[in-house]
Amino acid sequence: MAEREQILKREKKILKEEKNLLKSLNSRIGKLAASMERARIDEYTSMITRPWRFFMINFTAGIFRGLGMAIGFTLIAAVVLYILARILVRMVDLPIIGMYIGEVVRFVEQYLHQGIPAN
Repeated sequence: MAEREQILKREKKILKEEKNLLKSLNSRIGKLAASMERARIDEYTSMITRPWRFFMINFTAGIFRGLGMAIGFTLIAAVVLYILARILVRMVDLPIIGMYIGEVVRFVEQYLHQGIPAN
């Protein structure tokens, strides 16, 4: 009898542990399902099954990224050149640097008017 009671106690303990493990597993599966919904796994699988749609989306995104970089670089370059032009105009009045900048300006003006560099 005592042996049978010990076996029943062990089985109850094992059943409780299994029940707790199943509850834990169920909650983890719920969390996994929620994270998969947030990650939009279904959209990724649909893109893999339709490669042309995947290609077109990435191609379009690449075009717009390239345009954005081109416009951004143009604006940044314009601002930098504007600032440099302002700085160089003020540096013309400096004795040593102004002389070299004046020569560069003369070369550029002559090239624009005649099309040949000055000697």
